[in-house]
Amino acid sequence: MAKATADPVAGTTFVAPRQALALWPVLALIPYALVLWILHGDLGGVRPADLSLQLYFSAMLLYLAGMLAYFIYFAYRRESFRWLGLAVVIPGVALHLGAIVARGIADQHYPLANMYEYSSMLALVAVAVFVLMSLRYPVAALAGGPALFVAVTLMGIGFGLYQSPEPLVPALQSYWLKIHVTSMMTASGILVSSFVFAALYLVKDRSLRRVSAAAGSAVRSRLPSLETLDRLTYRAILVGFPIWTFGTIAGAIWGEHAWGRWWGWDPKETWAAITWMIYAIYLHAHGMRAWRGRRTAWIATAGFVSILVTLYAVNLWIVGLHSYARGAG
Repeated sequence: MAKATADPVAGTTFVAPRQALALWPVLALIPYALVLWILHGDLGGVRPADLSLQLYFSAMLLYLAGMLAYFIYFAYRRESFRWLGLAVVIPGVALHLGAIVARGIADQHYPLANMYEYSSMLALVAVAVFVLMSLRYPVAALAGGPALFVAVTLMGIGFGLYQSPEPLVPALQSYWLKIHVTSMMTASGILVSSFVFAALYLVKDRSLRRVSAAAGSAVRSRLPSLETLDRLTYRAILVGFPIWTFGTIAGAIWGEHAWGRWWGWDPKETWAAITWMIYAIYLHAHGMRAWRGRRTAWIATAGFVSILVTLYAVNLWIVGLHSYARGAG
């Protein structure tokens, strides 16, 4: 027996298996049980570095469970699955924060000194921002699956770049580490949401422009309206861009303290400036009605690609003053 559910966005009806949907309270217990299994040992006797990794993987597991719940919510529009997603993702955020705190204890310094720690913080902020946006704008929950997929991917990349706890290199032994790097990671995490909404805008826009009326109808009917996706993209950038601006200025001040110059066209500085210009162009273009929509969505997507280049490509493959961020191995 199946139960028909109405789509509040498009007014269409989907059919969901009643038995499968009725199991959601039971399904919610599965990721919790797996997390308890991961953390079953005597936490008091675990080294901070090992505890950090346990919490890291526990958070990743809960994010994966939340991603599945949000994809089901996207398909069937059952509110129970939206709340299930929140029920597993919010504890995941708490565990993830615990992982970062434990990592800081293991490091004996602020845990933002290498690519693993950057990726962890970036994913945490991205998920936290998504949770806040979905609570403030419930329609944003429809992007939960892609948003958590991006966060889990970042965590996977971070673990692939894992560095054991080690002392700070001299260049990072400054209070500006907390100010500059935290602001850049916060801005980047917020701008992850703008990328997700912009990408979904482009997906829906393409489905609307396809020749066949039937082609792409499923995606078209389930996604929010183009206006809603554009508005969510804009609001995320409106918050993230000033923080990126502040972080870039803080980096210039730190550069003057550490290297005796405000700006030296180091690859990291150059790409941070390129990213800033892309988002500045987005905000300017969004104010022009003729550019608002598909063009600004592409600009927002380009901005996220530039962030990835700034945070990963420059640190890993381009030699510069910021090369220490890749870690010592």
